[in-house]
Amino acid sequence: MKSLGVLCIGGLQTHQENHAAGFHNDERSHIVAVADEADVDERRRDLNVRLAEQYGVPYIEGIDEALALAGVDIVSMCADVEYRHRVSIACAKAGKILFLDKPLASKAGLAESMVEAIAESGVVSQMYSFVNTPWAKAAKQCVESGRLGKLLSVHADILFAKGPGGTATSNVSRVESAEPEKFTFVESKREFFDLGVYPIGLCLWLADAVPVEVSAVTGNYFFEQHERNDTEDFGAVSMSFESGVVATATGGRMGWNSHPAGGPHRITIVGELGMERFDAWEPRVEIYSTAEAPKLPEPHPQDPMGMWRSTQQAAGIPKKTTYAPLADETRWYPDDIEAFLDCLEQGREPVMSAARALGPSKVISAAYRSAATGKAESV
Repeated sequence: MKSLGVLCIGGLQTHQENHAAGFHNDERSHIVAVADEADVDERRRDLNVRLAEQYGVPYIEGIDEALALAGVDIVSMCADVEYRHRVSIACAKAGKILFLDKPLASKAGLAESMVEAIAESGVVSQMYSFVNTPWAKAAKQCVESGRLGKLLSVHADILFAKGPGGTATSNVSRVESAEPEKFTFVESKREFFDLGVYPIGLCLWLADAVPVEVSAVTGNYFFEQHERNDTEDFGAVSMSFESGVVATATGGRMGWNSHPAGGPHRITIVGELGMERFDAWEPRVEIYSTAEAPKLPEPHPQDPMGMWRSTQQAAGIPKKTTYAPLADETRWYPDDIEAFLDCLEQGREPVMSAARALGPSKVISAAYRSAATGKAESV
């Protein structure tokens, strides 16, 4: 396969930091340019330009201008989620292969319009997810093998141990919005939206279906930054499937000292004949000690949650070395890029195509409605 040219939409302090590195480090692809809409704010433009400078490629202001560049085969999409749908649709109509950040869009209806445009164009697409990690693939093999008998339930936790936890003041249930409008803040995110998509996507993939009904709650338990921006730092959802399978998922962000590595990442499968758990951090050794916990690093002023690799490095946030070594989390991002390029090379449809990724978007939208009303909501 020839080396495919990648247009990166979105720059530093997005997942483009990781996606661009994955494409750059694989001989089957190379970065052509970085771009975004022409009217992005000055901060976003500066972060985009800095990524372009990192790879020695031009920064293009305007999506149409960027798509007209020679040699663009793939678009790595990390535009802010508030306008990601319209940029993705433009890329699909231009016939570009799409590697999409998660979730697809801010609302299920917008995600549906994306999926329709991608289907009409016939381009290959993949949304970034955890389905290509070794521990998730082991869980899928467990379900497909039938060794637990009929599938009864699935549970997934994806929680990130980043940021100065323990600063929340209210520690009470949120009054949630049924249709949130703003998702992108410098110092916080809607974590159930941004991180909950991981465990929800895993549950739907493992159950091989989209649920018919969900019940959800969100909360502000850990960070004052989230309270200040009226964004949740945690959410949980229960999902009921037509087959009778029940799934539950939790997603959110906890404090840096709450976990010896990146945070709890695990799947539990329950069948008629037994139960199995799959953990991202195994094999591992758990050590119980009265020793003082590692000192919380000073946060970067532009990224107090420590969400991005670039700001973590700039702030000098150290690796957690007090504990026994755990699984190599640096492999997670390359795994997904490699799987995507493997599909292109071998002519296979990606596991988490845009069409499959629509399910998690629908669940998230229904979950926010449920958290706002306190009632179960149809998907």
